[in-house]
Amino acid sequence: MWEFVVQGGPIMVPLLICSIISLAVILERFIYFRRTHNNNQKLFKKFSRMVQNEQYKEAIRDLKKENGPTARIMAAGLAYTGGGNLDLEEQLRIAGEQEVAKMEKNLMALDVIAMISPLLGLLGTVLGIIDSFDILHITGGVASPAQLSSGIARALLTTAAGLFIAIPTTIFYSHFTGILNRRVRELNRWTKEVQNLLEGVRYDV
Repeated sequence: MWEFVVQGGPIMVPLLICSIISLAVILERFIYFRRTHNNNQKLFKKFSRMVQNEQYKEAIRDLKKENGPTARIMAAGLAYTGGGNLDLEEQLRIAGEQEVAKMEKNLMALDVIAMISPLLGLLGTVLGIIDSFDILHITGGVASPAQLSSGIARALLTTAAGLFIAIPTTIFYSHFTGILNRRVRELNRWTKEVQNLLEGVRYDV
């Protein structure tokens, strides 16, 4: 592995860093989305029943045990008691924005890596070709294939490395963005349901 990096030249260093960051973000986001996946239909039915029975504190306690964003929206709605300068809709909107920010976390890094990795590979290709022409110039155009191989190898390796990083990163970025969009739509739906359910509810925390 290290020989592959050395043979590719200095451009392989930022490419290696990009690959490490990409892998770390992909694993982190995969775990996050898997951990926060809940049956929101079942959760809302339980939540509605507890609100109708005026089991507010118990509902908040149970919701805090859940990991999903919809559960935290419900808890935020119940935490609203009618005091302060915020109304229920504003309270839920702020909570929703916080949950969306959590879902979007680190996705921009994947987008940037998918974009710059091929460009770094292309830069390595250009530098490798320049090295090959430099060798030809120094040797008066009679360089042996062995002398030219280092520049050509660098050109090919960095291009391949850039694409090798960019392709899976783009696939996972698209996959996570699709999950994000679906969950944002679902979160908006349940936020409205929570608002309708809790409108006019007042209690002491």
